[in-house]
Formats: sequence, structure tokens, C-alpha cells
Amino acid sequence: MRVQSKRKLSVPDLEGLLAKDASTFLVLNGFPKPDVKFEESFETPYSVLSQDPPKGQIVDADTIVTINVACRSYCEFLPGIYRTATYDGHTFLRDFMWIVRHMVDSVSDKIDNIPSLFSPYETPANFLPWLAGWIGFVLDEDWPEGKKRYLLRRAVDYYRIRGTVKGLKLFLSIFTDVEPEIIENAWPFHGFQIGVHSTMDFDTIIFPVVNVSHCFIVDIPLDPESISEYTIIKIHDIIRAEKPAHTMYYLRFKGKKVALSEFQLLVGDEEQGYVIGSGEEIVELGEAEVERLPGEE
Repeated sequence: MRVQSKRKLSVPDLEGLLAKDASTFLVLNGFPKPDVKFEESFETPYSVLSQDPPKGQIVDADTIVTINVACRSYCEFLPGIYRTATYDGHTFLRDFMWIVRHMVDSVSDKIDNIPSLFSPYETPANFLPWLAGWIGFVLDEDWPEGKKRYLLRRAVDYYRIRGTVKGLKLFLSIFTDVEPEIIENAWPFHGFQIGVHSTMDFDTIIFPVVNVSHCFIVDIPLDPESISEYTIIKIHDIIRAEKPAHTMYYLRFKGKKVALSEFQLLVGDEEQGYVIGSGEEIVELGEAEVERLPGEE
């Protein structure tokens, strides 16, 4: 059995950097966050004094680098009797106060990093939905994290085109990953459509009178058989949220081998009968018909 070797990395030079910058530098180079130890020093506060392993050493990528950071102990604020050191320079109270310093700094770091919570590219992943709620932007749970951050960064720009054809196309393409077609001032039916069995009241579709100038058709180039009910519901939700309030829409799914065909509903025969309804329906094409479609090869 072949044992997979761990990835090796060269330890970068961290000395002189601030602890926060050193941590970011390590993460960008493929290392985990460092182990921070405070050391009494008069150097620049929170600057890295030394590191282990040293710079240039080749180690495993999962190695945790220890950095010694310049800091002043809280013992300075205590009476002199508590600052007396032993022969080796250490006291229990001084070492204990380093623990307190770590605890206080962990809270201070969170306060200092509050502005990063409002940056889509820096905020934690579990904070993204909450940040999106601030601007009324809905993120789908199934989207990759990178996509969520990108959309949040551009959300304000998207609001400028909400309620327009461009905006509706954009939001639908983001969710479906395909380019939809929107036909304005159109409606697929011009009357009422009788079902395949020509039976009234059971499978008949009757629409109210519509103003075509307030209607549009949305064609999604996806096979309806391959789309889940959840996806269809989400598409309807997106259209309702992004369309103008006074408009009506009709959603259609078109695969590669389908086209629109006009039809008429007749009462009587073709010569003496009269038209009671007309419209367009999606029909499946044969191979010869597909080849004659414009734009298809």
C-alpha cells in the first residue's frame, strides 16, 4: 500500500512583522494559524521577536509555527511586591498574567476586527446570510461560498437594474447558470386552450383578459424533465420578486429539440367552422426539423 507523503513548505520569515500580519502571511503560504506566545520586550508592541521553526526550514504543511510576540505584562500595574522575580527571572503571577493578557487580547481583536464583518470577502461564511439580510438580498444555500461573496459585493450595483429585463435576466442566469430569453409584450394564448382530451372543466385552461403590453414570457433553455420541483419554485420566486408589480408573466422551459408552434381551436370543420381560441405551444421536433432551426447546425 502506497503511503501518500505530506506536502512540504518552506517557513517564511516572520520576524519584525506584527502578529496579525504574520498570521495572515502564514495562512496565505499554506500554513495553519500560528501559536502566539507573549514575551516581555520594549520592541514595537505585538511585533514578532522570534519564530520556531526558523525561516527557510522545510516542514510539513500542517506544521503550526510558534511566534514570540513583544508585549508588556499586566504586572506593571501591580504593586512592586508582586513584580519581584526569582533567580531565573520568572514568577507564578507574571506567568499567570500572560494568560489573562491572551484572554483580554482575544476580545480586543474581535472588537478591532468588527469592520471586517461588513466586508463580503472577509466576513465568516456563517455571517453571509445575516449580512445579505441587511440589504434585502437572498442567498441560496446551495451556492458555493465564493459565489455568495461575489454577489454580495455586487448587490448594490444589481439594485440599480431591478425591475428591468436586464436585471431579471441577470438574477435568473445567476440561479440557473443558463441565459434565459425574455419576450416582452407577449402572451402565449389568445383565448382559451382546451386540453388534450377536449373535455371542459377537467383539463381546460381559462385565462382572464390580459393586457399584452403588461405581459412577458420567460423562456428557460432547460429540459423540464431534468428540473426539480424545488428549482421551479425558486425560479417563480425570483421572477415574482424582480418583475414590476403590475405585470404578468408566463414561464416556459425549452430543451434543445423543441420549438414554438401556433395552433387554433375550431368549432365545426375547417371550412364552415369558426375559431374560438388560438395560441402557441411547445412541440418536440424531429431530427430533420431540428437541422432547419435558425442558428442551429
